[in-house]
Amino acid sequence: MKLVIIIFLINILAGCVTSASNELNGVFDSENGSLFSIRNIQSGFMIPNTLDQHGRELKGWQLVPKVTPVEVLVNFPGGWVQFKDPFSSNCLAAQRSLAINKSTCDINNKDTLFILIPSTTGAVQIQSVSSGLCIIDKGSNDNFQFGKCIADFQHPDLIIPEKNLWMLNPPVTASSVAPLRV
Repeated sequence: MKLVIIIFLINILAGCVTSASNELNGVFDSENGSLFSIRNIQSGFMIPNTLDQHGRELKGWQLVPKVTPVEVLVNFPGGWVQFKDPFSSNCLAAQRSLAINKSTCDINNKDTLFILIPSTTGAVQIQSVSSGLCIIDKGSNDNFQFGKCIADFQHPDLIIPEKNLWMLNPPVTASSVAPLRV
């Protein structure tokens, strides 16, 4: 009986060590390997990764959880995330909260870190860790903008404008039938 318990504990610890060592080595599992697009609720405009000449995504984004300080987790239990380009070492970046582009996925580069603030509709606000501002829909200059996040958990009756809300959808690409898993 003791042998069974010891083997069980070793298997559990081995699984935890693999995940922890991957995290320490910078190897992060994405949510499940799935790619997605990021679309605004108001306009439907997406934050593109790489598009073809017809506006279809050649690749989507991967969501990569990052180590988050405990004081942040108190208010945002989802923690910090990066939106990673799956075919490079680049991530979505909020450059000084003036523009959205890509930058190296470095945990020390706060421009690549975001917090997803959930809403009652399933859409999220995307808050930049570096500025505390949220990405909002395009303005008159055809660039996504940054604005104040609506995240007062003491007042859940506050309405979040559609321009602040984002959907994480399947990428805009051709697809094949998913295999059956039994």
